[in-house]
Amino acid sequence: MRTNHYCTSYFLAGLISAAALVAPCDAQAQTVDYGSLQSLFGEPITTSATGTPQKASDAPANMTIITADEIRQSGSRNIAQILSRVPGLDVLQEGFNSFTVGVRGYQQLYQPRLLVLLDGRQVFIDDYSRTIWDNIPVNIDDIRQIEVVKGASSALFGSNAAGGVINIVTYSPVYDKNNVASASLGTQQSLSEDATITENGSWGGTKFSAGGLNAQEFGTPRLPFDDQIPSFDPQHQYFVNSSVFQLTPNLHANTEATYSNSTSNSIDGITYVAGAQKTTTWSARAGFDWQSPYGLITSNNYYNHSFVNFFEFNNGGVPYGITVGLLVSQLQDQFKIGTDHTFRVELEYRHKNFTNTGAEVVPQTPELSENNYAVSGTWLWQVNDKLSWTNAMRVDHEQMDQIGTLAPGVFSTSADYSHVNNTWSANSDIVYKATDSDSFRAGYGRGIQLPSLIQSGFDQIFIFDGFLPADAEGNPHLKPTIVQDLGVDYDRKLASLYSTLKLSTFYEYNQDIVAGLQALGIQTILGNPYFSFISQNVGSSYGWGGEVQLKGSHGGFRWDASYSLARVVDQPFVASTVDYQGSAPEHHFRLLFGYTTGPWDFDANGQYVTPDKILRSVDGGVTSSPISTSGYESLSGRIGYKVNDHITLALSGANLAQTTTHESPYPAVERQVFLNLTGKF
Repeated sequence: MRTNHYCTSYFLAGLISAAALVAPCDAQAQTVDYGSLQSLFGEPITTSATGTPQKASDAPANMTIITADEIRQSGSRNIAQILSRVPGLDVLQEGFNSFTVGVRGYQQLYQPRLLVLLDGRQVFIDDYSRTIWDNIPVNIDDIRQIEVVKGASSALFGSNAAGGVINIVTYSPVYDKNNVASASLGTQQSLSEDATITENGSWGGTKFSAGGLNAQEFGTPRLPFDDQIPSFDPQHQYFVNSSVFQLTPNLHANTEATYSNSTSNSIDGITYVAGAQKTTTWSARAGFDWQSPYGLITSNNYYNHSFVNFFEFNNGGVPYGITVGLLVSQLQDQFKIGTDHTFRVELEYRHKNFTNTGAEVVPQTPELSENNYAVSGTWLWQVNDKLSWTNAMRVDHEQMDQIGTLAPGVFSTSADYSHVNNTWSANSDIVYKATDSDSFRAGYGRGIQLPSLIQSGFDQIFIFDGFLPADAEGNPHLKPTIVQDLGVDYDRKLASLYSTLKLSTFYEYNQDIVAGLQALGIQTILGNPYFSFISQNVGSSYGWGGEVQLKGSHGGFRWDASYSLARVVDQPFVASTVDYQGSAPEHHFRLLFGYTTGPWDFDANGQYVTPDKILRSVDGGVTSSPISTSGYESLSGRIGYKVNDHITLALSGANLAQTTTHESPYPAVERQVFLNLTGKF
């Protein structure tokens, strides 16, 4: 039986509006002028954790902010490569423009534990629960900052922020006048162009960004089975428009539209064989923020549409497509009681549609519909001028319905994939500013990783490896993965060294981990035998470790030295199916150094990681096993010359230490060098 979920969502929206009427509050800023606040406080500002503008050092989370200057100094035009600068993150490169980002030792293809947002809009795709990094529609030169949160943060950011969050914040169309264009030419016959134009005034502002990339894939050797799939030339094109309109002094409306398509060569996170994918996404967003007598009321509504076409050996090279639609409606009220207590209450409605098409041998039209209702609340208590305490809680109700037609005889005893999940998440963090130089943070997080659409409701009957009849199924009985962590951070400003020392420790426990398609055995469908695969909960895992970082600048010099430790221990079934405990290097050393003199910038980034072992299939996906990779060192750098106040010329490179680098059992990564011309107007 299908209910009118849209009517329900309007009813929920009415409830939160009514709740907002009961609590008077002080006036707050409607939109955030990051630049002015950063100049005032002398460090980056964030609003993503609590909705309230806070200095990065006051945020109730282990948060690192990569600034626009640091993005420029990295010399990279790729977000995933930029993230490799952050202690506690591990970046695995699978191809020229294909990456996976892991957090604190938990590395996995189709990474489901890291929620990725672009200006608060989810770009994380719910098919396999993953981020296609090469398809994010953003101009690198239009990014103000990238906020990196390590640890379970579902109550603050959303249900799938189980292991961490990446929030990409671009320049405001209202407060910033970012007009920039750039072009890059380099090895692998790479050519990229990007541009952003902004127009603003008393009426508000609008911003247009567009760009593209074309290149050749790395020519490093692949396995024999991999060579049976064509290697496509990497490419990307995108377009974005975002606008803010000043309707009244207390009311802003905002809109956004995006389009992006990309092609990349990557590794299938289910069968661990090489493949390729062509991805097309578009989104539309509208909302408002109203400084009402009852608080700052914000509405955020958007629709994401994603179509991914896969090319893989185990489908005989025949492409199959996956379409995912995501509708999100969020309404929140943020208000104060007195001067020390700030509250945020929010209701959220999420609707997902999922269909797949491909090389099926039994006629069927698998299609899923999922609805998620969530209520959350955050309380920020400024106990005194040195101590603050933030608490947050979120409750999710997920309902999935099978609305397509399946072949008789599939695994589900209910003959479809309909099911319900009820989960809760929480965060509690204390920040203590002991002195002007010393600060402490201690926190607990309970995060939720809901099963992906494919894990909980996928069904496809096809010819595996070109000859084996196979049945790949989701599992409606999967439990969500629960991630709990404890973290303690200490920051100390070392004035004599012009530096800040940061120490972080963590312990993390994961239960009901979900593995991808596992062999179930032979079952009969329509009178014929099929080799069946199914997703399963496979057990628990725990990890511990921390990071040490010394970062500073003086007299034109800048430095950032860090060491990360992440040790993961899996239960036996987790180790044999997911293998978190070997998938990321246990030790990671980084040294970033730069110097500016006159119009010249010189920057270098050296890293060393210890050995790891990553799941890989050498027989076309029939079986997979962990394959060890030696530790390796990498070197990237940039030399920039500011021709005048508007034009900058830069020579940048990645993987400079050797011609090719074997980072994993996947194809080796080649050296990359490119020349970039950027103009700001």
